[in-house]
Amino acid sequence: MATAATTSDVKRAKPQLNVYTGLLTVALLMVILAAAVVAKMNTDVTGQGPFDTASSR
Repeated sequence: MATAATTSDVKRAKPQLNVYTGLLTVALLMVILAAAVVAKMNTDVTGQGPFDTASSR
C-alpha cells in the first residue's frame, strides 16, 4: 500500500517587530522616564517624598 502525503503542516511566520509596535514601545519608555524625572525634580523641590505637594509661600 502506498501512503499519500497527507500532512497538513502549516508554516507559520515568525513574529516580527512592527514599526508601530516599536514606536509605541519607545513612547512608553519615554513616558516612564519623564515620570521618573518629574518625580525626582519634585523630591528636590519639596524635600519630602516624590509625590508630595510643595507648600505655597
